[in-house]
Amino acid sequence: MSATPLTWGGRSIPGPGGLPAVAVSLTGPSLAQVRTQARRAVDAGADVLELRVDLLEEAGALAAPGPLDAATAAAQVLECLRGLGEAIDGADADGVDADTGAPVLLTCRTAAEGGRAHLDDAAYGALLRSVLDGLADWAPERLPAAIDVEVQHGCLRQACEQAHGLGIGVVASFHDFEATPSDEVLEEVLARMACQGADLAKIAVWPTSADDVARLLGVCARATTGAGERGGLGVPVAAMSMGALGAVSRVAPAFGSALTFAVVPDEQGLARASAPGQLPIQDVRRCLELLRA
Repeated sequence: MSATPLTWGGRSIPGPGGLPAVAVSLTGPSLAQVRTQARRAVDAGADVLELRVDLLEEAGALAAPGPLDAATAAAQVLECLRGLGEAIDGADADGVDADTGAPVLLTCRTAAEGGRAHLDDAAYGALLRSVLDGLADWAPERLPAAIDVEVQHGCLRQACEQAHGLGIGVVASFHDFEATPSDEVLEEVLARMACQGADLAKIAVWPTSADDVARLLGVCARATTGAGERGGLGVPVAAMSMGALGAVSRVAPAFGSALTFAVVPDEQGLARASAPGQLPIQDVRRCLELLRA
């Protein structure tokens, strides 16, 4: 079963010719810096802007010790999202900023998966519900194109139903910063994401050998092309092997990944990657074109 491409704010995921769309994470740490990052990212050719609210000072409730006040944390997340739109001077339909033309992926990454938000399963689910409840009152043109949902917390199905009711896409995500699980585990995770309603299934894992990278690419290829007896997944996949060893997975379009992540240096030339192994966007673009199947 072949995956149906996504359209986020007029942008195709994957992009033209089947090349992965390129996302740049806005890592802050302040909303003012996010504004600059967003403009530089789009000027450099980013297809998607990922707002990493867990990294922002203005969303401090996410990283605070003790029980989460979901209403307060959700209000901070929404203010960060609103501030991004206002800082870049307005938004157009389908979550696309009128100035930048790039759809926004809203992500709150937990500490368990490499972020700064200290949330257990219950708090994570409560936060997502509160954020989506708050977005129900927003004008369609102000909504993010998609929201990231970590599959391991057990709230993916409910989050998909709620997000889809608002016209917001869902990226289901899974991260392992210690190892690359077996093919069977990765395939089960991807299948669970698709079964529970995700629009895009994302896996990012840590390789300990070249074989781990090759296995990850094989899992992605089978999931996206339908090759082999297990068949295809039916939704686009973003599969990344982290670190320097896995860098090739970010620029290998032949294996079917629909979305890859790159970095854009700031004014001082510093690149704040949201995960190990992310490459500068100009290098990613060049490699994707050179390796086009």
